[in-house]
Amino acid sequence: MSEPAAPNPEPDFPRGSERSRKREAAVISALVTLGTAAAVSFTFSPARAGQPVGLIVIGAVYALFTAVAVVRLHLRGDLRDELRPHGGDLALGALTAAFLYGIAMVGHLAITGPGSPRAGWIMRLYLQLGDPTIGPHMLRSAAVFGVAALEEVTWRGLVLRSLEDPLGDKRALLVSTLLFAVAHTPTIFLLADPSAGPNPLIVAAAFGCSLVWGFIALRYRRLVPAIFAHALFSWAVVEFPIWRP
Repeated sequence: MSEPAAPNPEPDFPRGSERSRKREAAVISALVTLGTAAAVSFTFSPARAGQPVGLIVIGAVYALFTAVAVVRLHLRGDLRDELRPHGGDLALGALTAAFLYGIAMVGHLAITGPGSPRAGWIMRLYLQLGDPTIGPHMLRSAAVFGVAALEEVTWRGLVLRSLEDPLGDKRALLVSTLLFAVAHTPTIFLLADPSAGPNPLIVAAAFGCSLVWGFIALRYRRLVPAIFAHALFSWAVVEFPIWRP
């Protein structure tokens, strides 16, 4: 007598047709890229150098996108898996952040170090962030940490995840990385230096770091390690400046 057939597993949340998935990914990617570019333009305007309003605005934009990401992950049944911490997440994030900080330091010494004609690029970046010795330093560092965490959920939890279905992992990683860099292109001109010219530092860092954070999100199928890696790196760049006047 044959054994009874095993019950069918519960169906996943309906993913929609291939065309609808592509449309959803295109809309999400366009809105996040344009929204980020607008927030970056506001935050890095020379008129707001050193002012906390820039962090407030970009944090509010990312908080909105994060809310959309959380709802989308919940509807797909992925929220618990994506945001549940596991042992080793903090260590992996810290090691990744330290690695990226080391790369940034080497890049600074090679490209914008003391005496370099391109030193104005890194100087403009830190002048925009403001003097860390003035004002509520710990609050500023905490705000940078928080904004970076929201940015990670937005770009890896919303943009990257929406691109995975229609494009696959590798192409989704590349496209989301390119869009992340494109969203930061206003800084090329906003942080330009009269002597060194247009400033590519943030765009280059955005591209390289996004590849790493996106790889972590894909490799571990969770956002928490990438959130720690992104937030700790951003915090370190502010807390332990690569350039000092």
